[in-house]
Amino acid sequence: MIDEEPKMRFLKWLLGIVVLAVLIAGVGGYFFLKNFDLNKYKSYAAKIVYEHTGRKLDVKGDASLGISLIPTLIINDVTLSNPSWAKNPQMAEIGSLELKFSLLPLFKKQIVVDKAVLNGARVYLETAADGKNNWTFEPVKTAQPAKTASASGGWLIKEAYAEEKATPTPAFLSSLSDVIAREVAVNDSTVQYLAAGSAPLNLQVKSLTFSAEGIQAPMNVTWDAVFNGMDIKGRGNTGSLAGLFNSDQAWPLDMEVTALNVKASVKAQLYDLLNNLRADFKLNVYNPAGNFNAPETTLIGDGKADLKKVSLNISSLNVVNNVIKGTVSADIAGKVPYIKADLKSPSISLPSFNPQSPTAFVLPPLIKTAAASDMVPNDKIPYQLLKTANGDLKLSVGKLIVNNDITADDVKLTAVLKNGVLNVNPLQMKFGPGTVDLNATVNAATQSVTLKLDSRNLILQTLHKKLLADGNNFGFISGGQSDIHADLSGRGATYRAVADSLNGSLIAIVDKSVLQSGKLRILTNNFVTQLLGILKIDTSKVEKVQLKCAVVRADFKDGKIDFPKGIAVDSDKLNLVSSGTVNLRDDKLKLNVNAYRSGMADVSILQALSNLVQIGGTLQNPKISLDQGGALRTIAGVAAGPAYAGAQLLLDKDSAPCYTALKGTAYQDRFPKPSGVTGAAQSTYQGAAGLVGNGVTAAKDTAKALENNARQLIKNLLK
Repeated sequence: MIDEEPKMRFLKWLLGIVVLAVLIAGVGGYFFLKNFDLNKYKSYAAKIVYEHTGRKLDVKGDASLGISLIPTLIINDVTLSNPSWAKNPQMAEIGSLELKFSLLPLFKKQIVVDKAVLNGARVYLETAADGKNNWTFEPVKTAQPAKTASASGGWLIKEAYAEEKATPTPAFLSSLSDVIAREVAVNDSTVQYLAAGSAPLNLQVKSLTFSAEGIQAPMNVTWDAVFNGMDIKGRGNTGSLAGLFNSDQAWPLDMEVTALNVKASVKAQLYDLLNNLRADFKLNVYNPAGNFNAPETTLIGDGKADLKKVSLNISSLNVVNNVIKGTVSADIAGKVPYIKADLKSPSISLPSFNPQSPTAFVLPPLIKTAAASDMVPNDKIPYQLLKTANGDLKLSVGKLIVNNDITADDVKLTAVLKNGVLNVNPLQMKFGPGTVDLNATVNAATQSVTLKLDSRNLILQTLHKKLLADGNNFGFISGGQSDIHADLSGRGATYRAVADSLNGSLIAIVDKSVLQSGKLRILTNNFVTQLLGILKIDTSKVEKVQLKCAVVRADFKDGKIDFPKGIAVDSDKLNLVSSGTVNLRDDKLKLNVNAYRSGMADVSILQALSNLVQIGGTLQNPKISLDQGGALRTIAGVAAGPAYAGAQLLLDKDSAPCYTALKGTAYQDRFPKPSGVTGAAQSTYQGAAGLVGNGVTAAKDTAKALENNARQLIKNLLK
């Protein structure tokens, strides 16, 4: 047992030896490094690099060695050349390289780099049309230990060639195993990737750190970078540095990445990274609610990728509980990528994407936004996007919930994009027993848009729940079968230009039905209420209406919509015909509405005038007024006597308004023509310029006075 006093003497003696050894090492290391000239090794470094890579290394700046507890080698202005076929003469340009060495191994003539710091680097990666790349190096000859210039410094190069026994490690990496840093930091640097025939991709590295215990050990990685304007941050683990050069074994990668507030975790097995990169991967991507003005979204999937193709199996794309599954692949070998997607979902609810969406057609906002400056803006159509990719999409949705009142079943979309032409052929969906097919084409070369829509056996009350009779509300009791046909085309560089050039037709037909009059739920606004009030249609009265037919026919020509008696309603309670135009170029309206109710044996001036309405103004600000031309005839007729006015109204009333509306179209035989004497008389009468003429003159010698009185009465009514 050692007494306390001898024990203390022993500890002091041991501590003194340690301090002395440190002082000797420090002083010796100081004089060694101070007198060590690294600049004379530039040629040796260039020779080593050339022999192992076939590239020229040029160290333009001086190499300096800082003396401290952490010896630091600083090398400035270094370039590494590209192969002759590359567009950029240099593959890499380095502003400065700092190497921080472990002090004690230097006295054993061993180089151990604790940390390497790369500042202001510019790296240019490039692939040629024939598939060559500039990061595959071609050694000129098998490296041999370089002869030293002097005995005092020759150990540095000699030790740099010390071979390690690890077989998977390439010879040149083994020879540099002692000088590979345990930690590498890259600051304020850029990497540009230029694929043959493609626009360059740019990566700005704000900070990037690798750390590992050796070339055979896994690496920890953190980074903060900007890729093509997009901030990307991340951290994770990868395989070893030596594993990068082993094309036969998988190189693992486990990363967490944040870009544009989107978080992603990626686990992958990478192969042959430096020559023919390929990967198997799994990913989990999360986008928080509100990011990109989008709802909360989670993507879980797995796939494969190489330098020519990427494929992804989507096990779950969850957008606020709307789950989509399927496959997506992208062929990126050509100048224009080819993307293929086949996606399916049992149900998608559009209100979940935007809970504020209205569930009814509220006309004041619709009329307001129908203004060309709002609904059809003069913004450019991004035709160029159609040229950035080719591909095809198949989407199948079991149930599409548009809102609380509209639900479609068996929605199927097929779309093909090729050489700047997008074809949607078709978009199909079912509403109860009815089907809707839509085909559309957008052509970037001709800057044109075409659309064709056809529906069959569509039941209106299954299309929209508020069209079903309920309580005291307006709706269909039975029938409601309708067809819709649209064939429209336009062209132009902007949305407004396309609207201004629309050509084609739109036809909507409703067959025989039983309706219930009552409160309107689906159309809510003062304009409609005012119009119905003028037409003496009481929307609060509940009664059955036997609808024979209803038609809307609109003919488009250069942005002008013509309704040639194209709005028609024929029922036992009401006969309505409307003609006129809507000009999409200036949004002006000019529509005449003639409505006739049953039971008009006694005709007064106000009753007659209530049938004759003109709608003018613009889509933004529609105005209802009296149809003065029709009113002039009517007042003159009433002045001629109630019986004459009643006959006039019967002749004004179209006995087959649906046939008239469809006349000249492929659907003109859908409803019967006017028959017999009624049809002939009606046709003759409706073709005349007006009733204030010979017929009235024969009954009254004061026809001119009647006309003048009628005009004055109209003026008084319009005051």
